[in-house]
Amino acid sequence: MGDGKSSRLGAVLLVALVAVASAGIVLWPTGDDTTAVAARRVTIEPKAPPTPLEQVEALLEGQVDALMKGDEKGWLAPVDAKLQTRYRAIFRNLRALEISYTKLTIEQLPQTAGSMNVGFQLDYCFSTQLCRDGGGNPNVGYKLTWKPRGSSYVITGMAGSGKENYLQPAPWENTQLVFATGRRVIVAAPPAQRKHLNRVLQVAEKAAAVADRYAGYTGNPQARYRVYLADNKSWNSWYGGKYPTWSVAYQLPLGRVGGDVVVRISEMPSSNKELTTIIQHELAHVVTRASSTNYDEEEDLWLIEGIAEYIGFLPDKPGATYNKDVLSYSFGRRGDLKTVVVKPLSAKSDDLTVATLYATGHFAAGCMAAKYGDKKLLDFVDRVVQLGEELDPASRAAFGTPFKTVDKACVSWIKQRT
Repeated sequence: MGDGKSSRLGAVLLVALVAVASAGIVLWPTGDDTTAVAARRVTIEPKAPPTPLEQVEALLEGQVDALMKGDEKGWLAPVDAKLQTRYRAIFRNLRALEISYTKLTIEQLPQTAGSMNVGFQLDYCFSTQLCRDGGGNPNVGYKLTWKPRGSSYVITGMAGSGKENYLQPAPWENTQLVFATGRRVIVAAPPAQRKHLNRVLQVAEKAAAVADRYAGYTGNPQARYRVYLADNKSWNSWYGGKYPTWSVAYQLPLGRVGGDVVVRISEMPSSNKELTTIIQHELAHVVTRASSTNYDEEEDLWLIEGIAEYIGFLPDKPGATYNKDVLSYSFGRRGDLKTVVVKPLSAKSDDLTVATLYATGHFAAGCMAAKYGDKKLLDFVDRVVQLGEELDPASRAAFGTPFKTVDKACVSWIKQRT
């Protein structure tokens, strides 16, 4: 048995330990009876509830995530019933067009009573991961109106962002389209134009094989080409609808990651050979103009259209096309050719002026190909059309000779063939 002193000492120590523990300090044994480590009690502050803007941002992020996963129900979840038809069309169009990249940006806009206005921008890519977070991507923007519903918010209004964007309205924004998808091309049209899909797809698949060859020269391969067929209403609205009355089709660059081709159905030829030339021409623009940093394209229009004509008419050479007759007629009416560098077109340019630019550019490209080969021709085109180099340094780099020498030789070459 212990003595009385030991019992009293033990009782005192026990009381001391209880008092220390009550003060929020715990002593942990270390194997050394004379030492101990103190651990503080940590107080965790409760997290502040998300702000309305943070709630909306989370809903938008979830919506875009659902789009990429193919979850239509998730995409529509925060959308009011009156907007569901449009949102459903956007979802199905983007999925059919093989959306492959998205980046969301939002900003809070001036508010209205009982609702919240948010600026919404979506960067996107189709069939490729070439989009970059650094910019230069195609994008669309909207002003979205959100209203509280229960403990969350729903989209009750969708309007233009008010910011200029040459890519809006895109064909896929407002109407459910119908599609035909091949190995290299997706063709889309308004539902009433469904009957044209298969014919155009067959032609476009052959045209894509030609464009692919030249994409190799320019280092600009396309994962997939897209061709939209526009009825008259769509022609006057898609991508701004401000195209010359003589246009049958056009190609619109999507930032630096490719381009969309739009064909006007009412002007579409019945001949598959002519239709092939049109689509091949536009796909040539896709592979020779994407990634462009040329900020003065108007001056180079003769070459931009010339290389597209050259590729578009293949396998026919310039002298076996109607462009030969165009030049013969033009030279007879307006005098001999002095240079292949045709002046830019304007809103007042007549049909002969337009046709002469295309034909001269076609023959000029044919001349350079004949004298230097396709590879050097495409190097020259890439330097001028995409990189914005001046003609002479581009010629010296690609052909090893001054441009005035190339120009003089090609004027002579063209005259011999027209």
